[in-house]
Amino acid sequence: MMKIPTDMKSFTELSPWWRTTVPTEIVLSGDGTAELLAKLKERGRRSFFIADGALREQPQFAEIFAQKDLFVFDATFSEPRTGDVDSLRALIKGLADEPDTVVGVGGGATMDLAKAVAICLENPEPAQRYQGYGLAMKKGADIWVLPALSGTGAEITPIAVLRGPEKKLGINNPYTEATVAVIDPQLSAGAPHFNRFFTMMDCYFHHYEIMMSRTSAPEAIEDAKDGLALSREVLSHDLSAYDLGLSIKSAMASVLGGSSTIGGRVGAAHAISYGLSNSAPHLPHSVAVTISMSVLEDIYPDGYADTRRFLKINGLEMPKAPDYGIGAKDIEKMTHTALGMDKLWHSCFGDGWQETATADYMEKIYRRIIEE
Repeated sequence: MMKIPTDMKSFTELSPWWRTTVPTEIVLSGDGTAELLAKLKERGRRSFFIADGALREQPQFAEIFAQKDLFVFDATFSEPRTGDVDSLRALIKGLADEPDTVVGVGGGATMDLAKAVAICLENPEPAQRYQGYGLAMKKGADIWVLPALSGTGAEITPIAVLRGPEKKLGINNPYTEATVAVIDPQLSAGAPHFNRFFTMMDCYFHHYEIMMSRTSAPEAIEDAKDGLALSREVLSHDLSAYDLGLSIKSAMASVLGGSSTIGGRVGAAHAISYGLSNSAPHLPHSVAVTISMSVLEDIYPDGYADTRRFLKINGLEMPKAPDYGIGAKDIEKMTHTALGMDKLWHSCFGDGWQETATADYMEKIYRRIIEE
């Protein structure tokens, strides 16, 4: 791993620090909002913006909220739904001048919504029909993103995670990969402690599970190894106050989280988290994975120990599933959801994963989660 910069000038001059081939054009910027808008204008793009409403009061995003073609998404209420995608597609199709670029500004949820809307502009079925892997889809509008929070890796990944009427699952397709990602670590200065911490926890879990995976490609594991070191360093500090040096490390870890996901795969903690998320519409993904890791010490002992340590450093309690309305009534549904995560269980346990990842095994995990 190269020397980590501590100032913005050095950050913007960095050479690529990821090994996995990434089709996205990554722009390292010291003035992200202005550079994004300037590049859109220079390249003659007709843009439609999707921005997280939580950013509205932050001065560095004022120019985004001044755009004519703009949809403000409430990412605090819920992760994006397939119905949100369908509604936005209809709205955009009704514009006099249809855009050729959809721009997502915010955290992972907002970027995923932008990615899903962009591809679905040229794919007319309801968005829920496109949840899954290997589905034939046409290329939609170009996708540009401006992350306002580091850690999700959504600025790089070819995945747009959505909640559907039946399941939470991504549109997994090369055409959901961002064309351009403008990365400015300063843009997370206004993020709340909760968001900054748990988003970096999600980043840590991605790297940790990809490194532990039985199916990840060698270059993905190398990217995950660097990303794990960076995210572990960040989370070993109290993140209640913004720190530029830590934010730069977070941004670098986030990009590695995206690049490592291209050739790597997460495992049991994410598989269990999908069951939790499907039973609690207001449970953030990063919190769901944290809850999952809290009962997987037999599979991921280091991840379990780190999770407890990071929470303690940040003065936070382990989140509880019952606080999000999850109880015994949801065990059957959660078990069914987790059973469907074949690729993730294969990643965790390797060939013959079915012998370990049984319905009884998952039911016991969920019972422990709701009882702790």
